[in-house]
Amino acid sequence: MPLTFLVPALLAGLGALVVPVLIHLRRREREKPMRFPSLMFLARVPITTARRRRVTDWPLLLLRLLILALAVAAFARPVIRPRPGAVVHGARRVVLLMDRSLSMGHSAVWPAAVDSADAIIKNLKPDDKIAVIAFDEDAAVLQPMTLDHAAALAAVHRIHPGARGTRFGAGLRAARELFTRDAGLASGEVLMVTDLQRTGAASVAGLKLPPNITVRAVNASPAIHGNSAVVGVDVQRLPGGEDNRGRLAVGARLASTNLIAPRTAHVNLTINGRPAGTRDVTLPVNGTASVAFDPQALPVGEVRLVVAADPDSLPADDTFRAVVPAQVTRRIILGVPPDIAPDETFYLEHALETGRDPAFRIEQRSVGALDAATLRDAAIVLLYDVAPPAGAAGTALAAWVHDGGGLVVAAGPRLGARSMVAGYLPGTVQGMVDRRDDRGGVLGVVSLEHPVFAPFRGAAAATLGVARFFHYAHVIPSADAQVIAAFDDASPALVERQEGAGHVLLTAIPLDTTAGNFPLQPSYLPFLRSLALYTAGQGVAPLWRITGDGWPVPAAIHDPVVRSPSDSVLRIDRQRTGGALPLVEAGFYGVFDGRASGDPVTTVAVNPPAGESDLGQMAASELLVGVGQDTVTSAVQSAATLAEAESRQRIWRMLLLLAAIALVVETVMASRGWRGVAAKTVGETTEGSTS
Repeated sequence: MPLTFLVPALLAGLGALVVPVLIHLRRREREKPMRFPSLMFLARVPITTARRRRVTDWPLLLLRLLILALAVAAFARPVIRPRPGAVVHGARRVVLLMDRSLSMGHSAVWPAAVDSADAIIKNLKPDDKIAVIAFDEDAAVLQPMTLDHAAALAAVHRIHPGARGTRFGAGLRAARELFTRDAGLASGEVLMVTDLQRTGAASVAGLKLPPNITVRAVNASPAIHGNSAVVGVDVQRLPGGEDNRGRLAVGARLASTNLIAPRTAHVNLTINGRPAGTRDVTLPVNGTASVAFDPQALPVGEVRLVVAADPDSLPADDTFRAVVPAQVTRRIILGVPPDIAPDETFYLEHALETGRDPAFRIEQRSVGALDAATLRDAAIVLLYDVAPPAGAAGTALAAWVHDGGGLVVAAGPRLGARSMVAGYLPGTVQGMVDRRDDRGGVLGVVSLEHPVFAPFRGAAAATLGVARFFHYAHVIPSADAQVIAAFDDASPALVERQEGAGHVLLTAIPLDTTAGNFPLQPSYLPFLRSLALYTAGQGVAPLWRITGDGWPVPAAIHDPVVRSPSDSVLRIDRQRTGGALPLVEAGFYGVFDGRASGDPVTTVAVNPPAGESDLGQMAASELLVGVGQDTVTSAVQSAATLAEAESRQRIWRMLLLLAAIALVVETVMASRGWRGVAAKTVGETTEGSTS
């Protein structure tokens, strides 16, 4: 534990030690005059004054040097530096991190975790301080640093495992913040009570901790403990039977890890709170299994599904929930030219009307007949080889798009012949490109990251290059347009532009069989449905969400009120939260408009992260792998630690006291005894000498 100084710059004052030395070297001795009546009867004796060339009074000089050195050292504020990680005066500062993730709810883990936390707190000394932080994907300080150990115990017993994932980094960051925001807590220990689930280790990447904070994991989990869980469901709408009612086919996926032996699980299906099927499935020691239930009649409106297996040691992941949205038919207004052939849009209409969730209904209209009433509640407007209308219809269409409507213009030979130009379109059409002589063109560059091409990511991307196009419109994109796809000759095939809150897309891809074979390819149907969904601002709604996510409340719900799975009522403040609902519980969230009564406007199913069901552990030594050292915080905390130690040690007071005592001794020594009289040297008398 070396000696250091809080204000080392003041040690420059030690240069003043040369002053007493110079005084001792340069000082002349003074004669003490004596009165005498007459000198006529005395012989003349020469007196020579001795001039100092060296120090003759070492004790006095050293004493004065000591006084100056003690004063300078006192003002520099000396302190004995504590060892890294050591706590001043032996008092401990402990931050207790309690893992409250879903995996901690295992029957063999949570009781051991609480016992470990109790033992840590009860073994503290009376002057030891402790804080309690609970963490999963986030962290919360339940008890700030305190000497009240009973309050810390109470905080531990208020914690219960939740439904969220494990993030060790969240707890460590909260502990670091607790230490760094108060100079009085600049060093200490972090004790993490956890099951050391391997999935939580990734969250510590990039974390930096000061070196004077020690971290230790307290493993509350047995070495091997198995688990099985329902990890997903598969839902499919089936056509109606003789009664013309649709049916719902539901399947479930289960996974198991580290079981002692294969087990048979009893799996139940519940639809809208009513039993709808039962199956038995044998789960392997490690692996997956699936189960399919008999199709059930499709209820009206939203359908809430619950698949539950026999509870095991971790019951929180033995239930899986999903919401099948109500089957809604969305209108697509298909604007067509007056001279269109009856079968020209055959493939287009059938492709759009194929599929559900949502289902599309096509309404053919003359573009001149568009007005605000017709456009109201329409999903998109698709203009098939016809320009946007002028006049009142054009004004109504432009206003509808600006307010959030979606417009798709499919350019063909009619538009190519008239060189279409429109102010809010993403490009202009100037003529046609003829590729019949080179066996037709194909799609070249495609932005697969764009939502329109989401169905073709991965291996499915190869299907886009199969279709051939023999002649297509030549599109020149506008300066603010985005080219989403292009033909192999670099001519734009699909361009997009944002107009207010709406999307406007212009495509040169032929959508009939007169200019290519695209309608005969398997990529035709998913492309058109994805194009329609994106333009309408509607993606495929997930059947469930994961705890820890934020769910954007639909803008159509003006005053959203939410009833959580624990039956608490939440009101969403759009200005503060941006209209997002944090999903922290597993279960069904009911969303109402105005007040939480009656049937909800919509329901959100929430399940725990699938990774929480994998109870694989890592070694405690791996907890801080990849954690760096926070040099900036380390310097601040080091200074804070030294300041705390200096305020306790108060060495400067002892130094000033010693300097004062030495000053009194120096005063006595300098004014007493032979030091109070100047010394002189008297020369010998010789004949003829002169003074």
